[in-house]
Amino acid sequence: MKKQLGKLGVREYVSIAILMVGAKAMEDTPTHLYSKVQNASWMIPILSAGLFFIPLFLLLKTLTLFQDKDLFSVIQKLLGKYLGFIVCLLIFLISSYAISFDTRTYTNIIRTFYFTTTPNLIIYALLMVICTYGAKKGIQHIGSVAYLVVYLTVVSLWFALMLSTQESTIRAIFPIWGPGKLEILKQSSQKLTLFADFFLFTMFIPFLTSIKEFKKGTWFAFVYVSIQLSGAILIFICMFDASLGGIGYPFHTAIRFISIGNFLPNVEIIFFVTWLVSAFIRFTAFLYLNTLMFGHLFKIKDFEYLIPSLATIYLLIGSIPEAPVNVSLEFKAVTLNIAGPTFAAISLILWLAALLKGEFKHEKNRNSM
Repeated sequence: MKKQLGKLGVREYVSIAILMVGAKAMEDTPTHLYSKVQNASWMIPILSAGLFFIPLFLLLKTLTLFQDKDLFSVIQKLLGKYLGFIVCLLIFLISSYAISFDTRTYTNIIRTFYFTTTPNLIIYALLMVICTYGAKKGIQHIGSVAYLVVYLTVVSLWFALMLSTQESTIRAIFPIWGPGKLEILKQSSQKLTLFADFFLFTMFIPFLTSIKEFKKGTWFAFVYVSIQLSGAILIFICMFDASLGGIGYPFHTAIRFISIGNFLPNVEIIFFVTWLVSAFIRFTAFLYLNTLMFGHLFKIKDFEYLIPSLATIYLLIGSIPEAPVNVSLEFKAVTLNIAGPTFAAISLILWLAALLKGEFKHEKNRNSM
């Protein structure tokens, strides 16, 4: 497959990871979590991160044995040609399903809050065209732009959350255990999908200078986005209390309430612009990643030429739901409950396969020579 090795620095990779995973705090994910465990939903990202740490750690440990190989190459090496192909195809289909309805969610946000008279299809098509153009530029350019934007995005998010505390009350987090400790643990295990992107990021390993750099960037981004998701949800709970369960997009609702003194009462447009830029980068990287997986599956060297075709397919799939509520409650809920546990199971299977095949022993022998 045609690749440009060593073109993605660790800073650029971390920026992509933060923008892709951390963005979940600014869509409908907080509402999904609140509907399950109410005022204890801020604990879910931290607990889910703790649970996902184990399979992610084992996956990275397994991939270290093969150094510059990406996820799909390792899967086919450990599980065989045919079983490996089936597992890789399953990963690609889940990821494709996710990007289809994640992009539709962002289209719904833009239309609901900012361009209420513009047809969904027009907004959706523009989003996909811009992401297609960016993805065609390659992962190096995506990483460079992500690095330029990530600081502005992170600062604006935390600034917006800080301003939101003006309208908040800490009493909203009580009773602190919500529906109970058992339910919190249950939901935490089911919401591993919050961090499923880190499983997919292992496709980027050949694009970095070394797997050591990849692991360093992964753990930094993993810890940070866990804190960001948990902190954002906690502030939304304090701000909206029980009404959070009925608010589809709490971040965009929150920035309509906040102001910077009397001289600047309407600041949502500032946060909207930074959010929109980060959204473009997120889905540009997501689209490139999916096309990379597709090219690997079907041995297509110049996979970049497939980006417009896949973007069109995702646009058509994402256009299927008739209303935003169908996207949140029916289509995205499937991915939210399936992707994380599935990817965690695959990580464990790969580690066991490497262990049974003696790959760890071979690596130990090579290091001792």
